[in-house]
Formats: sequence, structure tokens, C-alpha cells
Amino acid sequence: MYRILFLLSLSLLLPLCSFADGITGRVVSAENDEPITGAYLIWVGTMRGAVTDLDGAFETDQPADAFLLAASCVGYQSDTLDVRTASPLVFRLRPLVMDEVTVSGRLVGSKINRLSALATIDMNSAELCKAACCNLGESFETNASVDVNYADAATGARTIQMLGLSGRYVQMLVENVPNLRGLAAPYGLSYVPGPWMDGIQVSKGVGTVVNGYEAFTGQINIEYKKPTTDELVSANVFAASNGRVEANANLALRLTPRLSTSFMVNASDDLMAMDENDDGFRDEPQVRQLNLLNRWHYRTADGGYNFFLTVKSLSEERRGGHVDFSGSSPRSDLFGVNVRSQRVESWMKNAFIFSESTNIGIATGYIYHDQKSFFGLRICDASQHSYNVNAIFNTHLDADGWLHEFHAGLSSQGDFLDEQATLDAALSQFFAPSLDDVSVGAFAQYTLKKSDVLTLIAGLRADHNSNYDFFLTPRLHLRFAPSERSVIRAAVGKGYRTAALLAENNFLLSSARRWEISDFYGQESAWNMGVNLTRYIDIAGNELTLNAEYYHTAFVRQMTTDMDVSPRLLVAGFSSDRSFADNVQVEAKYSPLRGLELSAAWRWNSAKQTLGGELRQRPLVSRYKGLFTASYATPLKTWQFDANVQFAGGGRVPTTEGNPLAYQRSTSFSPYQLYNAQVTKWFRNWSLYVGCENIANFMQSNPIIAADDPFGRYFDASLIWGPLMSRKFYFGVRFALTRDDDDDD
Repeated sequence: MYRILFLLSLSLLLPLCSFADGITGRVVSAENDEPITGAYLIWVGTMRGAVTDLDGAFETDQPADAFLLAASCVGYQSDTLDVRTASPLVFRLRPLVMDEVTVSGRLVGSKINRLSALATIDMNSAELCKAACCNLGESFETNASVDVNYADAATGARTIQMLGLSGRYVQMLVENVPNLRGLAAPYGLSYVPGPWMDGIQVSKGVGTVVNGYEAFTGQINIEYKKPTTDELVSANVFAASNGRVEANANLALRLTPRLSTSFMVNASDDLMAMDENDDGFRDEPQVRQLNLLNRWHYRTADGGYNFFLTVKSLSEERRGGHVDFSGSSPRSDLFGVNVRSQRVESWMKNAFIFSESTNIGIATGYIYHDQKSFFGLRICDASQHSYNVNAIFNTHLDADGWLHEFHAGLSSQGDFLDEQATLDAALSQFFAPSLDDVSVGAFAQYTLKKSDVLTLIAGLRADHNSNYDFFLTPRLHLRFAPSERSVIRAAVGKGYRTAALLAENNFLLSSARRWEISDFYGQESAWNMGVNLTRYIDIAGNELTLNAEYYHTAFVRQMTTDMDVSPRLLVAGFSSDRSFADNVQVEAKYSPLRGLELSAAWRWNSAKQTLGGELRQRPLVSRYKGLFTASYATPLKTWQFDANVQFAGGGRVPTTEGNPLAYQRSTSFSPYQLYNAQVTKWFRNWSLYVGCENIANFMQSNPIIAADDPFGRYFDASLIWGPLMSRKFYFGVRFALTRDDDDDD
């Protein structure tokens, strides 16, 4: 409560401060007056400036004695205007055309969004190319804020952790449309091919009310490559020493100056069953996957209407368990795991632009997911239909240098889930109660801006749920820059989500634990508050970025899966007992030499939950994490060298007391390190990369309890805290052919 009162007081006092008048304007293409998003505006002779939004608009304070404002963007010729003579202030940048000229430069792969009110890390394609980014689950190897861990030793399910809590409390978005929920929660990180992504935005803390009420600890938004990309054709072929092979191909066509489409295909397969620890079980499952995607983009000649449509399909089969197991049905002589998923996604966006200050956006999404799975002799089949509709009205007003933005809208979200499973010792079949969960709500959000100095965002949602009646979601964000090189951010808000216990935890069926379930479905809620401080320091002509932050999450009601009662029992349900997580992180980034990027981060977690009536440290969560990354590109970027070291702290393991001595494990795990490296050779239109993951070959020893008796009462593959795969070598080839200017004719 003290933290909430402090943030509210600060937000009320800051608007009383006075600032100099701001300058507003737009940056557009000189060829067709299309708005240029992400263009940089810099006052000549200073470090002050701004970045254009989706409409190409900007707003910035005018420093004393500065009258020249420069605009620049990758792919365009820079321009400078004198604000004393230019009216209105519109930059029309011409595309950059060069003949027989080589330009050397390096795109920063990951950076803190300097102007965002939310603590947001932007990861672009340059960052994703620093590692073997085959899918979303492998995209955070160089990110200090997101951890990716194995959930169990049989299915290969990968889950993320943020702010010391499970990834289910992170709102997953695909181009700002909710996705990867329900049945996709355990395995969804593998559903997004890495070569398809144009970038990822990772925001910490509660999100704004515009995207819904679900973000507890953060948001991860995935941006796919657009049909209007400069890449006409691109491809990526990958192979690894564990038998994994993958191929990707993208084609983007501009059918007319206003209509574009793109096609993407991804196919991968694990050809070998690996068992490096000789326990008879696959170290990782063999996954066969096929992804197809088609995108469309249309805009009117005046730019007043924009239309986006995307359709994606997925077919995946993951096979785990005994090395000798094969087939698509359970066997009593070999423990097998098989999860077959068929998934179709579609999302559509309509943007109606009435003026530079007013527009309406309507985003819709639909998902169908069918999953057939078994874990030994346990069967779990499920299907899910989900939809999302979000209509947003946006307008802004510039008055005396203060920018007032208003966002209001209506939204609806629905999940329809049917599950059928066998759980008890007699393997009797039962149907979980079906979930029909529909929410309809309205939201309003007010944003107050003073150039790049102050941003205050206050939002409120009111939603009615078919199962949980009415609830309110308040959220407040503050960004204040007391100087050109310092930024303070603060946020507080509440989050809600409907949890499906079995669907989101079906990988736990890969143990012999008896399930004791009080509720299959329920609503979780929590408060999150945080403070973030970023400081930019000039050292030898290069900028050192320092970032420090603290976040606290306090649950009001939470889904629990208690494995501490007994090593042969899992008690699952929903609880209002005390549960919280504290997270402190410090980070530094610096480029001491041209082409060399260094970063270091350290994070402390204190995540506790009431289990069995006792407040305990959350199991299988490292108490700290460290990350050091180094990336060097030679002049003209002909070679690139990337390496990182991850430091994982120790943690708690659920009790195995009561098992025979051979089947008992320590109640804690020790710290460990992971080392990864990659070398890339760049050519004009293609690149060759080779690398090694887990160089020191560290693996969790004996991850499966009672591997010699998989159908016995002590079998358990769920107590996973470390890597399961041994050292892995890989190589790949990337190819990209950009379109000629004549392609637009």
C-alpha cells in the first residue's frame, strides 16, 4: 500500500512541473507520403530528440538555442529543417539509392526503448541472428529478463519465466493480438519459427489496459515479417549434431502498389533419439513440425484505410519416452510420450485513419487447437476454440506543448475448451468439465506527454466474465526523464486470467503421481508494481547504458500444483493463501570499440508460495541469474563472433522423502553455468553460421526418478531444474534477396 500511495502521489505532482514548448510534426516518404515509423529526430548539436510513431508523427521539446532538427531513418536520405522557417513541420525523406558504394554499419540487436513509458526491450532480427534461433523458445538466449527452462524430462515442454514466475503470467501477443494460451501454454514456444520473426518486444510489469487484463508480470509481443518487407525471397537451412534439421522459406510479393502478400513455410524434424545419460529415455523428444503462413496487406491510395490478414497453420508431433518407443498409441512394455497438435490461427486488423490525430483500429483473432496425447498409459485429449475482438478509438490533442492522448474501446475474449483424460490408478476415463469462458469489456486510457520528458498513462478496464461476473482492472504507468541521460519508470496495476489447470500442466502427467484436483478451472488475480531506472553515460565517445529495476508481484488468488505433500501425490487447485515474488535486476551495455558490443546483467529472485500451509520458496526456480554477452563484427561486417555465459543460481527441489533411497533426490540444486558461442560469415546475399551450445557439456544428472521402472509408483520426470541436452554443435545457411526498386512499378 505504501508503494501504491507513493506512485499515485508522484503521478499527481509531476504534471504540475513546467516544461518548455514542444515541436510536433511528421516524417513521410517523399515518394508516396507514406508515414515512416521509427525515424529518429535529433536537435543538431544536442542529444535530445524523438522517434516517430506508427503514423510517422513525433513530438519533441526544443532546447534553448537549437533551431535545426534532423530526421533520419535506415534506407532513407537524412534531412534537416529550420524550425523557424518550416511550417508545417513535415520531413519528406527520399529512399537511399547508391551505385557501387559500400556502407558499413551495425544495427544494435537489443536495446531498451528509450521513449516508451513501459520498461520495454526491443529485439530485432540482428539480435535473433546471434544464436541458433530456430523458434521463439530459443530466442531469449541473449536476454537477461526472460528465462527458458524445460518443464519435464519426457515431453520436452519449454516454459519461460519472468520476474521469478511462470510464463503463464506473461501475456503472449502476436502483433498485439493475444495468442499462445490454454493448450498452447506448455508447447507454444516452439510454434513460432525464428526465421519468420521480424522482432520481439519484451515489456516488464503490467501492460496497458488496451491489450486486455491478462498481463501480470509482462508482455511478449511477436512481430512477423511483413508482406511489404524489402526481402523478396529469404531462406534458412539448419542442422545440428543431435539430429535436428530445419528448413524455412519466405516469399513476399507486391502485387500492386497498394496490395502485398507473403508466404512462409517451415519444416523441422529430429532424426535421432539421443540418450547421453544412458537412462534408456530420450534426453529430448523427437519433434516433427510443419508450419504454413499467408499474409495480406492492403491500403488505400490516400492511406486512410489499412487492412492486414494473416492465416497460419501448424501440424506437430512430439515423441518422447523410451529410446526404443515408436508408434502413435500407448504400449505397456515401453513408456512412450506422444503429443499430436493440429492448430489453425487467423488474425485480422483494420485501421481507419480519419486525420493525423484520430483513427479507429479493429483487431480480431481466432484459434482452433486440437491435441491428442498420451504419457505412458495416461491419455489426455483436448480441443480448444478461442477468439479475440478489440476495437480501439484513438485521438490526441496538442495544447500548449502538452500532448493529450485518449484511447477508448470495447473488447471481447472467449475460450471454449473440452478435455478428456485418464488420471487415476485404475486408468478409468473421465471428462473434465468443459470450459466456456467469455469476457466482454470496455476500457479507457488517458496519456499525458511532454515531449521526451514526461509520460503519464492512466487506464481502467471494466469486464464481465461469464463465470466470474464483473471485475475492474486499474493500471498506471509513469515515465519521467529528469535529464537527457536519465529515465525513471514506475508502474502499478492489477491482472486477471482464467487458468485451465490440466491443459496448462498436462506435461506433469509424465509421472506416476496421483492427481488430487479440487478445481479444473479458475480465475487468478494479482497486483504488480515496479520501478525502473535507466542511465546513459558517455565514455570515450560511446554510450554506456545502465539499468536497475525492482518488481513486486502479490497474488490475490492463484492456481497451485503442490508436489511437496508427497513424492507420489500432486495436489492441484486454486488458493487465496499468501504468494508473492520480488525481483531485482541490474544490467549494463557498452560498446568500447567499433563493432564490439558487451552486456552484463544480474538478477535476484525471491519467489514464495504457500504450499501445504507453509510459505516456501517456489520449487525449481533459480535464486539468481547472471548473463554476460559479447558480440564482435569485423569492419564491413564480413565476420561476426557471438558468445554468452549464463549463470544460474541454486534453488529448491520438491521433497522425495518417502521414496526408496535409490529414488530420492536432494532437496536443493547447486548453481551452474552454460556457455554458448557462434561464428557467422556474411556475404552479400547470404551468410553461413556455425556454433555450439552448452560448450561445457553440463547436464542435470539423473533427471528421471525410477527410469528403470517407468510404470511403477515412484516414476517421476517432472523435477527438472537444469539442461537435459548435452553439448550441441550446429551449422546453418541464411539467404535473402532484396527486391529492386522496379519491383514496385
